[in-house]
Amino acid sequence: MLLLLDINIILDVVFQRPGEPASSALIGSCVEQHQAWVAWHSVATLAYLIERQRNPAVARELVTGLLSWARVATTGHQDAIQALRLPMSDFEDALQVSAAQACGADYIITRNGRDFVQSPLPALSPEEFLARHPLI
Repeated sequence: MLLLLDINIILDVVFQRPGEPASSALIGSCVEQHQAWVAWHSVATLAYLIERQRNPAVARELVTGLLSWARVATTGHQDAIQALRLPMSDFEDALQVSAAQACGADYIITRNGRDFVQSPLPALSPEEFLARHPLI
């Protein structure tokens, strides 16, 4: 299954946030069972946030690790225009949807499901996804 991971899933693991156990299990399933994708802008935001909390070397190391098991959705000008046309109030979330559409994702995995109610693709939390698709 193809999954677009919102940045908040990765941040759960990096910063050991309360959702970390389920997000770690989901990431493990992406390494073994599913194909993970991330939006291009998520990679830049992730690096920026890690640099601020830790340092640039740690940020590069974590991004390198991410790119070893997740692919970056190929998006461009038309995808940004499509995001503007989506009936979503948060443009960054609309960009996530456009990235998910560009890579052919089956689901968007996010902690902010309420922000994706108008998404043409289903959005699930890690817990919801794992309940529907148990690890093999």
